[in-house]
Amino acid sequence: MNPDGTLCRVAEIPDGGGKGFVLEGAEERFAIFVLRRGDRIVAYRNRCPHRGTPLDWLPDRFIAADGEHILCATHGALFRFEDGVCIAGPCPGARLEPVEIRRKGEKLQLSGPRYEGVSSK
Repeated sequence: MNPDGTLCRVAEIPDGGGKGFVLEGAEERFAIFVLRRGDRIVAYRNRCPHRGTPLDWLPDRFIAADGEHILCATHGALFRFEDGVCIAGPCPGARLEPVEIRRKGEKLQLSGPRYEGVSSK
């Protein structure tokens, strides 16, 4: 990640897919993932609200076989792309923690005061 908060270029995230990042701040280290569907881009913390485990078993694999939902590989929970709400599995109604990002030209950047001083590992 660059000092300006840039995670990557939009083109580095496949359409219909995602990319994971490990971030380190002054007080914590945490993982996030960014998903892209055409021009629509969302980001969430890579932590299942049910067990607290990462959603992906393989790097950058966050999308269910249906191509529509986010999948927790630990126990099969399905989450909506647009808002991270669980629609199937052991935690219906629970929500993935959103991560603020912004698109600046062809770059994706972390956004908001929570991410000041955060770097990518």
